[in-house]
Amino acid sequence: MRCKNILPVGLLLFLVLLWWKPLDVSACSCIMPPSPEEALDEANAVFSGEVVEIVENKKFFGGAYGRTVHLKVDKTWKGINESETSITTGYDDGDCGYSFEKGQKYLVYASASNMYVPGTLSTTICHRTTELSNAAEDLNALGEGQEVSNDGSLEETLDEGIIRWWVFGFFVLGLLAIFLGFLYKIKRKKARG
Repeated sequence: MRCKNILPVGLLLFLVLLWWKPLDVSACSCIMPPSPEEALDEANAVFSGEVVEIVENKKFFGGAYGRTVHLKVDKTWKGINESETSITTGYDDGDCGYSFEKGQKYLVYASASNMYVPGTLSTTICHRTTELSNAAEDLNALGEGQEVSNDGSLEETLDEGIIRWWVFGFFVLGLLAIFLGFLYKIKRKKARG
C-alpha cells in the first residue's frame, strides 16, 4: 500500500524540482574601473544625490532581489531629469552590491539592468559610484552637470495624479447621472402613453 503512494509523491517532487529555477550565484569580480568619461558613455544615468530611503526587496522566484535606493537628485550629467529617482543594487555581500547609507550624498553611475529588479537602473561596486566627498576626480572630468529643480517631487506628482482621478471619477458619475435621468424620463413617457 505504501509503495503506491511513493510514486505520485516522487513524481510531484521531481516536477517541482524541474519547475524551480535556482538563483544564479556567482562571486563579484570587477576589472579596473573605466575613466570617468568612459563610465559616463557606458552608463544610462549619471547623477549626484542624497539617499532618502533604502528598501530591502523581498526575494522570490524570478523577481526582485537586493535593495532599492531612493535618492533626492541634486545634479545630473545623463539620463535623469527628475528631482527624485530610484536605483537598485545588491546586498554588498559578494553580489556586487554597493553599500549605500541613508543621509549620505553619492555620485551614481547606473545602467539599465535586470540584475536585481527587472527593468530598473542599477549600480554595483564595478561602476564608478562613490560618495560625493570622494568623487573629486570624477567631478573634475564630468564638469558642472545640470542642477535639478526639486519643485516636482514624487509626492507632489502623486497628489496631482490623485486629484486627476477624483475629477475623472466625478465626471463619470455626472455622465452616469445624466444617462440614468434620461432613461427614467423615457420610462415615464412610455408609462403615460
